[in-house]
Amino acid sequence: MSTFQGLEIAKTGLFVSQKALDVTGHNIANANTPGYTRQVVDMASIAPPTTFGMYDQWGKAIGEGVKIQDIRQIRDQFLDSQFRRENKFLGEWETKAQVLAAVEDIFNEPSTSGINTVLNDFFNSLQELSKNPESLTVRAEVRERAIALADTFNIVYQHLYDKWNELNSTIQSRIAEINSYADRISKLNNEIYRFELTGQTANDLRDQRNLLVDQLSKLVNITTYEDSNKNFRIDIAGQALVDGSTAFTMSLNNTGAVVWDLTGTPVNPSSGILKGLLDMRDGDGTNGIKGVPYYISEWNKLAYSVAQAINEVHKAGYGLDGSTGIPLFTDFTTPYDSTVQYAKLIKVSSDILAADGLEKIAAASSTATLPGDNTNALKLIALRDQGNAVLNGATFDDFARSLISNLGVDAQQANLMQKNQEVMVKQIDLNRQSVSGVSLDEEMTNMLKYQKSYAASARMITAMDELLDTLINRMGIVGR
Repeated sequence: MSTFQGLEIAKTGLFVSQKALDVTGHNIANANTPGYTRQVVDMASIAPPTTFGMYDQWGKAIGEGVKIQDIRQIRDQFLDSQFRRENKFLGEWETKAQVLAAVEDIFNEPSTSGINTVLNDFFNSLQELSKNPESLTVRAEVRERAIALADTFNIVYQHLYDKWNELNSTIQSRIAEINSYADRISKLNNEIYRFELTGQTANDLRDQRNLLVDQLSKLVNITTYEDSNKNFRIDIAGQALVDGSTAFTMSLNNTGAVVWDLTGTPVNPSSGILKGLLDMRDGDGTNGIKGVPYYISEWNKLAYSVAQAINEVHKAGYGLDGSTGIPLFTDFTTPYDSTVQYAKLIKVSSDILAADGLEKIAAASSTATLPGDNTNALKLIALRDQGNAVLNGATFDDFARSLISNLGVDAQQANLMQKNQEVMVKQIDLNRQSVSGVSLDEEMTNMLKYQKSYAASARMITAMDELLDTLINRMGIVGR
């Protein structure tokens, strides 16, 4: 090995150690950066030349130092795929749990203003009416309880409808968010492609892209892959959302369906926040999916059944003034129509709300037995324990309790699934961080290692300099 070759070898060690220190510093600086992946320097020895004659005087070839093969990320693609697969289910159940919790708050059970309490108060007032049918004070109580019952149906319906509208707005916001992610990822794809044309790896740009893909995976079910030409693609159910530098957008059409803007075909997400929102907006009980429409439908059934059954008996009775044929609530036509919003329309009839309305409350079954006849009031009370065909044979109380109970079960299941997914996603992310995260202890060790390597290479250059000084300035001057 010549002295100048020794200088060259030491120089490669100096440069490589410097670059390794730079990478270590970059890791340390980004230890708390979301989505950052630890980078390492892959080094390899530079092989000796194979050209004839390039050997030392003993015929042995010597390597020419060290080189950097690559600066690569420490990342596990399997853990990335696993994280995104579980993250989409977390987004779906998290959304369902939030919406069902809001629906529980709307029904407000058990409470003094819930449907069970209001129904109980109404029938209790009828019980008092049966004891004293000629009392205007008791009749006033019946009217107030009837108004409270109708108001409860109205208010709960309006809150459920408002929630449904809110879900529509939220879906539009989430779609805009998905489109934004697709646009940003496509732009990063273009930057990565242009950067890597130079033969380098765009590690930091890839980190930014992976972070966006992680966040997108919670919104909608996605699959990702990168072909041999470094073209990165994201699909939703086989349809490209991002293909290289091209992003495809989606939107809500006039019917409320999520469709691809390019083709107009439905997106049909199978999981993620978007799936959870669509299920809660459209779920009418079909295939076991119970969203806001299901609870509105059940609420309408109860409102119709209460009004129709009570009106039928009330119209057959007689008031204190001898009036008959007067409904207590809005007189809905039969049969039940699932498209009519009965819970929105139910009111105490205008005849009962009039100035002489108290006298029109029909407690009697005949004008001949007025004013003390309570037989029709007893018939009204008996409705409480009678099954109703629209309610599948259930009584008013049983149907209301069953509705609230089923809601509680659905909400509990959603909460349980959310918690399970949170644990899984957290554990997978911890596994990812154990592979890809920056350990400051490890980086400090690497820093010391590369620092010593740099110092040793520098000392090697000093030694070679001393050899050259001896050779050039001192050799052959003895005896002069």
